[in-house]
Amino acid sequence: EPAEDRLINAYEQTQDAPWERDPVMREIIAIARNTFKEAIRNRILYIILIFALILIAFSGVLSELSITEQMKVVKSLGFMSINFFAMAIAVFVGVSLVYNELEKKSIYTIVSKPIGRGQFLIGKYIGLLLTVYVNVLLMSYFFLVAIHYYTGRQGEGSFLGVLGGSFGKALVDLFLWNHYAVTANIMQVIVITCMELMIVTAFSVLYSSFSTPTLSMIFTVLTFIAGRLNEDIIRFSEQIYRNAYKAARAANVPLEVPLSCRLTNVAAHIVPNLGAFSKTVEQAIYENRVQIWPGTILYGLLYTAGVLSLSILIFMRRNFKSERGDPGTSPCC
Repeated sequence: EPAEDRLINAYEQTQDAPWERDPVMREIIAIARNTFKEAIRNRILYIILIFALILIAFSGVLSELSITEQMKVVKSLGFMSINFFAMAIAVFVGVSLVYNELEKKSIYTIVSKPIGRGQFLIGKYIGLLLTVYVNVLLMSYFFLVAIHYYTGRQGEGSFLGVLGGSFGKALVDLFLWNHYAVTANIMQVIVITCMELMIVTAFSVLYSSFSTPTLSMIFTVLTFIAGRLNEDIIRFSEQIYRNAYKAARAANVPLEVPLSCRLTNVAAHIVPNLGAFSKTVEQAIYENRVQIWPGTILYGLLYTAGVLSLSILIFMRRNFKSERGDPGTSPCC
């Protein structure tokens, strides 16, 4: 079934939904549903998920360590797997969101329907984010299973008994939020990780709105790295300023702020501060406590809204007719 037909069918299915009276939401939900269905058919998605689950399952193989150190290893690898592989899903699936529509020429059918470009892009984002979150949920569940298993095997009990009990306890943790002491603060870290992934996914959609999949992938990965190093960039800028200040004072000349200091300072304020989200992982592993600041949540929401707004602005200025081979026509909105 062609992609445009699937989208039209999804659009028609929303006619009987509670939001049917709101045409904007109807369009967004239809596109999000279609995007989610297409994403879960992607084989790369399952390959990434399988690798993540394998890494989580074998995170406690270092049996020569004591139980305390082993739990740190299990938690470290578990959090790392969820964050890294979820980010990989957002990148590999997200960078081709718009490009695939252009390749299959379904974008021309979509923009000719009563669907605005803004609704189209937001729907794509929601569908991709839903795909990422479903995989995070699966990885989190097996992460909790691994924690309960490596804790339970220290006592008496058969392998199947401990394993079955671990699956049950992990399910309780998901619904009752860290019901057991051994998994304290795990779900809080997962929520903060989802906030970080929300920003990374928004950048993936942003770059896919104007670039090729390869370049979009490179840009998204570089943005993720720069975001994780945001606080280091700020410290580097401050160090440049201090060195320039000392040099000016020693030479008894007016201070002239170096260009590198200005550039790094601007870059630090443009790229997302993803380090603010990753701190919760260190707290959960080494301090067994997690502090979630409301400002961090608000920052993630506002930054995501800004990136999506920029994505829509760029996407609305694209002339699909000229890209199709009909120069001289104006872009449709």
